[in-house]
Amino acid sequence: MGALMLVHGVGHGAWCWRRTKADLVDRGHAVVAVDLPLTGLGDDAAAVQRALDDWGRSVMLVGHSYAGLVISKAAAERRDVQHLVYVAAMLVDGGDVYLDRMREFAAAPINAEVDLTADGNLVVRPETAVGCFYNECDRAEAEEAARRLRPTAARCLSEPPGVEPWRSIPSTYVLCLRDRAIHPDFQRWMSARAGEVVTFDTDHSPFMSMPERFVDLLDGLVDKASSGAGCV
Repeated sequence: MGALMLVHGVGHGAWCWRRTKADLVDRGHAVVAVDLPLTGLGDDAAAVQRALDDWGRSVMLVGHSYAGLVISKAAAERRDVQHLVYVAAMLVDGGDVYLDRMREFAAAPINAEVDLTADGNLVVRPETAVGCFYNECDRAEAEEAARRLRPTAARCLSEPPGVEPWRSIPSTYVLCLRDRAIHPDFQRWMSARAGEVVTFDTDHSPFMSMPERFVDLLDGLVDKASSGAGCV
């Protein structure tokens, strides 16, 4: 079976992958979920690289939302990343700044709801998270997740990744049509960089709103990567 490393987005932690990880392990896969410091893109990519070094095996690297930038930066020039999976994720060219590109597209509902603190952190209020991160999820699960969110340094979203590993590493983009955090039109533009695009009719968090279908997808991608039939 395969090995997968799961990387969370803004405000989250490794906890958000709890069900995904358990379901993948039940199917025989080895899985690691990384906790990012959320202090800057370089810091977060370094955390993933350390996890890759510590694990010491070839993996499928899965990044949700902001972690699209993180896995891109972390995977550059590595030989232990077999496949990149971008889940409703930030996927831009090496020299692009995500926030600058985002302004070229229709605004997602969350854009007007995120608070910026005096010390330069982005904070998503629980009620905003329920309505924009988890709008298709079970309400009780959404509220529990929203209470666990933590601040993220604003500079995470204002640094270019500087690399484009998706040009040489097989990749899949999961485009979420009911996403209220990253507008689907912006996702369509970003997803053109991936070798394959899979569309889910759900919110920003398919690992919570469509857990079985999401795991089915990852399971199938591992099989495809293992057989050497990954998408480039």
